[in-house]
Amino acid sequence: MMVSQALTIVLDDELFEASVGDNLLALLLSQGADVRYGCRAGACGACRLYDASNGESILSCQTTVSSTMSLTRQTFAESSTFSLLSRVSLDDVSIELTLLGPSDEFFGDRVFVSLPSKELPKELPKETSAEQAHFYECMALNSAGTPLKVVLLKEYLSAEDWQRALVLSSNDTLAVQLSTGIRKGRLLFEMDIVDAPVVVISSPDNAVFESYWREALLDYTSRFLGHFALSSNHELTRSLTDDALVAFLQAALAGSERVALQLIYHGQSVSAKDWAILLRALRINPTQLHFVR
Repeated sequence: MMVSQALTIVLDDELFEASVGDNLLALLLSQGADVRYGCRAGACGACRLYDASNGESILSCQTTVSSTMSLTRQTFAESSTFSLLSRVSLDDVSIELTLLGPSDEFFGDRVFVSLPSKELPKELPKETSAEQAHFYECMALNSAGTPLKVVLLKEYLSAEDWQRALVLSSNDTLAVQLSTGIRKGRLLFEMDIVDAPVVVISSPDNAVFESYWREALLDYTSRFLGHFALSSNHELTRSLTDDALVAFLQAALAGSERVALQLIYHGQSVSAKDWAILLRALRINPTQLHFVR
């Protein structure tokens, strides 16, 4: 009897166990990895990952594990310079920036933004005198072909960089690392949600993006049935058992009028396996759930 060789898959510093012959996407999802996917047939490209050593791309749904692998979700280019067009404080803990820079034709939804290291006003406290740039991961919220739009969240910035964000002014320049990958508009198209009833469920830190999902979905369907933010009071997996979420999905099912309800989960830390338990209890096919990191 042959014993399958035990292998290790490294994905952005996370370790996953594998055996020769495993389907890469299936094994990652079975172990709770945060990996996007769509058609599972190699057509949409949503499950694309990159070899961490050389940047070559692979489709995880079409990859059979044959050896140890070191992978990353996205590859990043060198920093590009963007000019600030506008800064809008959405509330006390989030700031929207609109930036003008290189064409976004080839970069993905995730970008890394660094605040300019200009001196802060004397009345503002400084956390450190170090001038090393820090890059913060953001979601590109703009439609393709329009100025880059991102939201900075206070909880993810250092105290000093948050103060820098508050005093940004037009024509300030910011360094942005652009990722390869799939833009939101293309991803929505590949989900095949045209004219379908759709709901969006967000992790707590992505709740601020509700209005952007409403706007983006207008190009694909008039049947946006609502947005729900998971509770931040406990682990996200436990949030799937909240009565409020179940009631939200039951109401959406009633409003879908027997047409297959499509769900978009914008977040991390909840596996497809955990979602499947909830969805099957509601008689929703897990294939109707789409992940956006």
